[in-house]
Amino acid sequence: MVTSSTLVQTMISSAHVLLCRIGIYALVFKPDGTQLLAAADNRVLVYDPNDGTLVTSLKGHKDLVYCLAFSFNGEKFASGSLDKTVIVWNDQHEGLLKYTHNDSIQSLAFSPVAMTLLSCAVTDFGIWNQNDKNVSKQRVNVKCTCCAWSSDGQYYAIGFTDGTVSIRSITAATTAEEANKIERRSGEPIWDLSFGLTRQNNHSSEMLAVVDWNQSVGFYSFDGRATHRGDKILAYDATLVEYFNNGQFLLLGGSNHAISIHTRDGNELGTLAQADSWIWTAKARPNQPANNVNIVMACTDGTLASYTLMFSTVHSLHKDLYAYRDMLTDIVVQHLGRQRSIRIRCNSLVRKVAIYHNRLAVQLSDKILIYRQSSGEKEGEQVEYKLMDRINRNLECSLLVVTAHHLILCQDKRLQCIDHKGQKQREWTMESMIRYIKVVGGPPGREAILLGLRNGVVNKIFVDNPFPVEVVRLRHPIRCLDVSLSKRKLAVVDENNVCMLFDTISKELISQEPNVTSVAFNSENEDLLCYSGQNCLFVKAKNFTPYQQRIDGFVVGFTGRRFHCLHSYSMTTNELPLTSQLLQYLDAKAFADAYELASLGVTEKDWQLLGIEALENMEFEVAKKAFHRIKDSRSLLLINEVEDMKTCGKSIESIRAHVYAFNRRFREAARVLQDSGAEQNALEMFADLRMFDQAQEFLSTASSETQKSLLRKKADWATEANDLKLAAEMLMASGDYDKAIKIMMQNEWTDKILQMATRLDRSDANVIREIGNYLADKGEYTIAAGLFGQIGDIRSIAMMHVKAENWEDVSLNF
Repeated sequence: MVTSSTLVQTMISSAHVLLCRIGIYALVFKPDGTQLLAAADNRVLVYDPNDGTLVTSLKGHKDLVYCLAFSFNGEKFASGSLDKTVIVWNDQHEGLLKYTHNDSIQSLAFSPVAMTLLSCAVTDFGIWNQNDKNVSKQRVNVKCTCCAWSSDGQYYAIGFTDGTVSIRSITAATTAEEANKIERRSGEPIWDLSFGLTRQNNHSSEMLAVVDWNQSVGFYSFDGRATHRGDKILAYDATLVEYFNNGQFLLLGGSNHAISIHTRDGNELGTLAQADSWIWTAKARPNQPANNVNIVMACTDGTLASYTLMFSTVHSLHKDLYAYRDMLTDIVVQHLGRQRSIRIRCNSLVRKVAIYHNRLAVQLSDKILIYRQSSGEKEGEQVEYKLMDRINRNLECSLLVVTAHHLILCQDKRLQCIDHKGQKQREWTMESMIRYIKVVGGPPGREAILLGLRNGVVNKIFVDNPFPVEVVRLRHPIRCLDVSLSKRKLAVVDENNVCMLFDTISKELISQEPNVTSVAFNSENEDLLCYSGQNCLFVKAKNFTPYQQRIDGFVVGFTGRRFHCLHSYSMTTNELPLTSQLLQYLDAKAFADAYELASLGVTEKDWQLLGIEALENMEFEVAKKAFHRIKDSRSLLLINEVEDMKTCGKSIESIRAHVYAFNRRFREAARVLQDSGAEQNALEMFADLRMFDQAQEFLSTASSETQKSLLRKKADWATEANDLKLAAEMLMASGDYDKAIKIMMQNEWTDKILQMATRLDRSDANVIREIGNYLADKGEYTIAAGLFGQIGDIRSIAMMHVKAENWEDVSLNF
């Protein structure tokens, strides 16, 4: 963990530095950051800030150029000179207009919101607007030295040599009208001033920083009142004051031959650069990332230098608690799961931070502060920390971790354990440089700590034990590591981006994955592991195929169903859908593991699926707990039923079929019943559900008696539904001809009766006789006689003719 800013110096162009026979008086960046203008001699030099090449040199002034300013949109810029003129240029480096003052120009500033230029000379100042040909000027009795606009463009401030600052409103009737006035006690000349936004970007409470030659810097509000009890003493004559990074930080420099970085309130954070002469001006390049700022300085000896200020991430994560440095001097502690946070103002450069359970350690330049979490552990509580101990010593270390009663400081190969009072308790020396350190838990005062070394060794130490224990030894340097919830598994990522998973007891390699940059075990589940690489996140449950999704950054923590990623110096928390892993457990019939996974947080649909699968596989306890989660009383009643069935000695197959049927999986239920020889039960199920077509399809291979029974049930259902034709057909198909004939006769379906008669043989004599009698009653004597003759029933033929008084036919038959 890097705790201090890295400063990289590159000279812009040493050749052009040599051409500047005198100092550089002014610098300004184009608002989009693509050009840098420098005032040198009587020229305006235009540089490409990316590589320091000189683009062009502009001529137009007859004497030294003192000041420069760019318009808010980058379309115009202005230069002011000792020759008493102001030249306004366009972005093509062409002069557009020139106007003059009575004396040399001291300072220029464009409004940040409009095409309005403020120009200050020795004895007057003026306002130029592109819509007005005339420049409105106002004489002053004291020499102007500097000027600046507020960020909303409503106010401007002018500094004078008598130690006063005049604050005026652009909306005032005349330039002579003064809104407020600041009078410095020293009466020394004001040399520079700068407006800076507050942390809430509230323009009405914007702060004005002022430096004078009393070797101090003061801070004021718009009403002219000091925002601090006293000035900040500098111990040198300041020639520049410049807010940057949206007003978060302040640049100061001058006769000390150095540029220093301060908080927006003036607290010094460190030195950015040293020079061989006075530093006259410095500017931060706009349109740059907040954590990678390009700053250019100009010196009185003609030196022009560029520096890249990189703000490294100083942070610490423990489960859902995340602490990070903000604005170099503050610590923000977030509970990532509850979206609550607290800001701790340290008013000094924060070098390192460590968090563990309810302990927070913050290393400043000259001391270490140890905090205790006083609230926020319960849902709905605000996160709060109280200062518990203070160690007033400058302790050098590259890595810092905190435990319940101790601090562990790492420097190269050496680990030092001190208590919260600063007393040394123990020291360990490793065989190689320590690359990674992680507190993995344990009783207070006896915590275990894992160390990843550059020689590939992973060691474990205990706070109360002087002897390190080797866990595993790899061939390549350790990049990061993590241990599972029960400490049975260790995941290690080496310098070749290979993630290896070990059994900590047997030391055996369980698996390995390539192209991995970071790894984290789930802090609430033993078998859930996530790792990232090449902008992808992989989540692996046991030895199943990993789930994959795209992410920005790399994973640093995994708690419950939330994973935490660090990307571009910011932490993001995302929720992970666990459905894929749940399905893998269900496929493997690992229902207890599936329940443990689901307890991390799954959808109601997933709980329903788990309950059903567990119930169908006779895992009643898991099913009961799953249905309790979603308050599914109907399914809970079913579980009570099947438990009673089991108590009564019902077979597993019948119980499973009952569950299948409850879940509307009737085909599976019928299949189980058929395989167990209970076809009749399957038939009754389909009949009760009136699913005769499905039953007929399913029971196509069943015995003929079962199939006939199905047809009879279907006929009964058709009769109840008053579908007598279907009932008759089913009875005919099942061989119940007598019942089918009765329905046909009751409804006088003569055609159907005749059709049925053709399908009968002598074995159905009674049915044929009944049909013959019916047809005889209808006067169909010939057909009836044929049917009686088919079964050899001569007596019925004779009786038919007698009844019809067909005496001739009677005599013919006898």
